[in-house]
Order: sequence, then C-alpha cells, then structure tokens
Amino acid sequence: MPLQVANGNFDLAITGKDWLLEHLCRFPSSPVTELVDLGFGQVKVVAVVSYDLPVANVDNLKQLIQAGKLSPLRVASEYINIADKYLRDNHVSQYQLIPTWGASEAFLPEDADLLIENTQTGKTLAKHNLKIIDTIFQSAACLIGNKNSLESSSKKEKLTSMVGIFSRAVKSN
Repeated sequence: MPLQVANGNFDLAITGKDWLLEHLCRFPSSPVTELVDLGFGQVKVVAVVSYDLPVANVDNLKQLIQAGKLSPLRVASEYINIADKYLRDNHVSQYQLIPTWGASEAFLPEDADLLIENTQTGKTLAKHNLKIIDTIFQSAACLIGNKNSLESSSKKEKLTSMVGIFSRAVKSN
C-alpha cells in the first residue's frame, strides 16, 4: 500500500507500520506519511536466531562475526530494507540479505543465521527452536496518506474529513 499511495494511485490507505517503515527505508523522500495509528494488528518486528546459536543479543552476534564464525552473516527477511538499516545502525558488517516471503521461520538455521521477522506472541518462533535477540520496533495498523494529496486544494477538504473520521473512531474505542 505505501508504494501505491506514493505513486498517487490512492490518496489514503490502511497498512501496517512495518510496511510503511519498509517503504520509507527504501524511499526516504517518499510523500507517504502516517496519519492515524489505528491501534489494532499489533506485532513486534524482531531479530531472531536459532536457540543453538550462542548469542543473547546483537552485540554477541557481532562478536561471532568478528571471530569469523558467521562471515558473511546470512540474514533472511521479507523486510529487506528494515533488515539492512538495522544491520547498518548496529554496525554489523559482512552480511548477505536473503529476501523471503511467507513462513520465514523455516529458513533458520540451514539457509540463514539471522531472521528479521514479525511476531505477535513469539510462540511460533519458539516452536521452531528460535529465540528473539532484539525487538526492532512495534507495529500496528495505521492510516497512511500522500502528503501531496493532503495539500491539494481539490482534495484537501475530503481527505481531512476522512482522516478525522478515522481519528474519532480510534478515540471512541
């Protein structure tokens, strides 16, 4: 949805904050912005490794990489841009990104060393012998809009009214 809104195919859309961030990591100058936190569909985007890997956090992971035990680090995620930003922000070097779609937990440990994934409870990850070593951020459903559409004189009144309806609906719950 963020790309559709950015391209002007839609003025407003509902998506997850995770997908909005994925879009903004790839296209930092995108005209898409979050307008209303809708407060449902909460998930955490997390960094995950196999229980067999002796790490408890990203610093432990970096130590294994520096020791040459995970070089290059194989990182699987459907959030390629979020994963790339996370690794750069944490000064992890020598990594390979592996795009995934769907049930990513099946990638570890044979095909990847680290998984950047979303989870509600962590139960599915635990069932697959995986552990969370970092929570990157919390996501939920949100209303997004195109800044250019919101500033357009011909659309501004209608879009502002719709955003107001969503805001009031969220506040009343």
